[in-house]
Amino acid sequence: MGNLTFIHKLCISVCWGLLLMCTAAERQYFIGPRNASWADARNHCQVCFKEMVTLTPQNVHVIAKIINSTHWIGLRKYINYNDTYNETDDYDYNSDYDYYNSTNSTNTSSKSFGTPWTLWANGDPLVFQNWYPGFPLFKSPLPKIDCCSCSCTCPAPPRTTTPSPPSMTSPSITGSTTGFPTGSVVPEHSTRDSTEPNITVTNVYENMTDSTSFYDVETDTDMPMNATEGANFTQGANFTQGANFTRRANITQAWESTTAHAVHTTDSPWTTTPQLPIVSTCERSPMLPPIIPENNKNYIENSCVVILAFGPWIERGCFEKLPFICYEDRFMGAINISNITSSSAALQWDQGPGDISHYRFEAFSRDYSWNVTMDMYNLSYTLVKLTPGTGYIIKVFAVKCERDLNPLNGSFYTIPGEVQNLTVTDFTETTVSLSWKKPEGNYGFFEVIAVSTLGTEKHNQSVKGEDMVFGGLTQGSEYSFIFATGVEGRSMWSKNVSISNCTRPGQVSNLEAVENKDTSLNLQWDPPQGNYIGFKVMARDDYRDLNATVTNPTNLLAKPYKVRVSDLQNGTKLGLFVKVLGVCGLEGNIVNITAYTAPGPVSNLKLTATHKAVNARWDFTPNPGSNVTFRAKLFLNGEEKESKNTSAQSVEFDNLKTATNYIVKVYTVLNNLESPERNSSIYTLPVPPTGAKVHSSTKDSLTFEWTPPENSSATNYTCTLNSSFWHYFHPQNVGNTNMCTFTGLKSGSTYFFNVSTVSDNKTSDPASCNGTTVVDPVEIDLSMLCTSEEPLYCQEGKTRTTVFEALQNHFNKMLGRNVYHDVETIPPSTQL
Repeated sequence: MGNLTFIHKLCISVCWGLLLMCTAAERQYFIGPRNASWADARNHCQVCFKEMVTLTPQNVHVIAKIINSTHWIGLRKYINYNDTYNETDDYDYNSDYDYYNSTNSTNTSSKSFGTPWTLWANGDPLVFQNWYPGFPLFKSPLPKIDCCSCSCTCPAPPRTTTPSPPSMTSPSITGSTTGFPTGSVVPEHSTRDSTEPNITVTNVYENMTDSTSFYDVETDTDMPMNATEGANFTQGANFTQGANFTRRANITQAWESTTAHAVHTTDSPWTTTPQLPIVSTCERSPMLPPIIPENNKNYIENSCVVILAFGPWIERGCFEKLPFICYEDRFMGAINISNITSSSAALQWDQGPGDISHYRFEAFSRDYSWNVTMDMYNLSYTLVKLTPGTGYIIKVFAVKCERDLNPLNGSFYTIPGEVQNLTVTDFTETTVSLSWKKPEGNYGFFEVIAVSTLGTEKHNQSVKGEDMVFGGLTQGSEYSFIFATGVEGRSMWSKNVSISNCTRPGQVSNLEAVENKDTSLNLQWDPPQGNYIGFKVMARDDYRDLNATVTNPTNLLAKPYKVRVSDLQNGTKLGLFVKVLGVCGLEGNIVNITAYTAPGPVSNLKLTATHKAVNARWDFTPNPGSNVTFRAKLFLNGEEKESKNTSAQSVEFDNLKTATNYIVKVYTVLNNLESPERNSSIYTLPVPPTGAKVHSSTKDSLTFEWTPPENSSATNYTCTLNSSFWHYFHPQNVGNTNMCTFTGLKSGSTYFFNVSTVSDNKTSDPASCNGTTVVDPVEIDLSMLCTSEEPLYCQEGKTRTTVFEALQNHFNKMLGRNVYHDVETIPPSTQL
């Protein structure tokens, strides 16, 4: 039971127990047809039934409900009794007395037939009893009685209180052969010579079935006797209840003469001083018969048992004629039906229990249109000339003592015929219509199985007519339709008849044209449900079918499924058609849409630009009858900034950034389809920076700075620094920065600075300024000698001033503003 839990195992065990109980033979009970003795009743039950009834706790209440008087049941004291004993004889108490006092150690007699009350008539053990109080009766045991007894008479000696010497004291047991009265004591030694002969009396009790009491003849009562009761014997005696035991008492007495005296006491072991023996006599006399217990008079030696109307049991004499109860297990045999054809069947059934006289055979069709009844003396029969597809019911009754036993039941259907003229009348994507002619005879229904040739599907339908529409099939599949005629209960089937046919493939859905180009487009759709082997695509314009090229870039099962249709005319209206190809050469319904190819592109696209605008112009020749427009798109850094639609062949974009690279793309538009693009790029013109100035200066360097132009994408600048005085010119590209530094300059010199914006190799007008390095002065002393033909001319102040002014003008003219200079005059008074 594997890994089942205890609860699961317990449930399974209980279920098996219940199943076994339910499948056990069902027992039936019958009242005998007449009164009979127990033996005759049993004989009748064995002949006409199974046996006399056996009572159990499970069926006793059932038996009590079907009787209203005393009835024999299958129980007697000795179930194997052979009826040799005359049950009508009077009860022989003497014989019974002898039996119980027999010395045979096996305790058996001719009247013993085993242990009583052990088995029912059917051999079941007696595990359940329901006796009326006081039953069954048992025979009371009797004491062992000899044919004669011995009695002794002795005079009574006087009593004293002096203890006697040690001696063996034994109360006399009833029935003792010594003849001594109860309670007598015999001295162990006499005053005579010890060589006198001794008499030893031995009581032997054997095979006693009841050792708990002995019958006291003197008092006419039972005397209790314990097996271990203490009596002083010369030899020990072991008493065991229910076993053989021997009581031996050695009584030694000196016999000298008839004048010997015996010591006697009535109730005490105390004796007087030993006296001379008393003369006594001993003689045998007949023993009286025992008193028979009253219950033994009602005892029945080999009784049988009846059940009273209210349930309890009592014993009765087996010879009495009383009602009786038989039982029989319900006959649960079976009919074996074999070799069934469309018109015959072979039958065989189980033999009935006991003495079966014959079998009554009954067969009839389920519609009662045919029947047959006959008496059979064998266990098989073959039915012939039956109708195909017809149900038949069989009953076989085993007849026993002119009584029908539980019938054996069987049923079967003959094999039905096959359908005729099976034909396919129509089919769709999911159905196939079939028709046929019904077979001869009867039938219950037609079982139709549709099996796909791929082995992936199997559908069942049951019909009763002569045509059907088999639905629920898969699109585009081939099926074999297998017909079998069946009967009710589905126990018999005809031979199979089959026919094959295909379902039509489905149609595509969500068909659309995408990525329309001027000479090609993509078609995509969702494949149909079910199976298919491919697709067929066709293209047509307003006048003819087109020789388009169709390529399949995707897998056949892809969803959506895509194809590329190329070699088309640009700017043309097209009809596109798609149908599904299926098995059996079938095609699905055509699905079509209308689409356009994109128009052709423009040509000779030219761009011109200013600081803030771009102008585009192009050429285009439309197809006759087409109404095209144009769409121009402006892009900056890959991002579309502006789009304009126009019917003219030029467009202008303004308010643009300066020094910026723009791309213009132009499309021809027809039915919202754009032609392939034509594009070109151009920079807007740069504008100069502003605010050029000296940022810092040293005695040999100058750094300039400026402000970049607004709304400009300029990233490059070019700077120049020159000095005509020093014949100095130096250009410098500084990239995307607004500072420029020049080194290696002359101190105190003035330089001219220019900066321009550079874009697409175009340079804007410059922004200019001057810069002067830091002055690092050098003093130069000049001495002048004035001579003049005119006396004192050189001494005049005017003359000196004029000379100095002429000198100053000379330096200014020579150096100008290019180099820092300063002329100072030293008055003569300061000269050395």
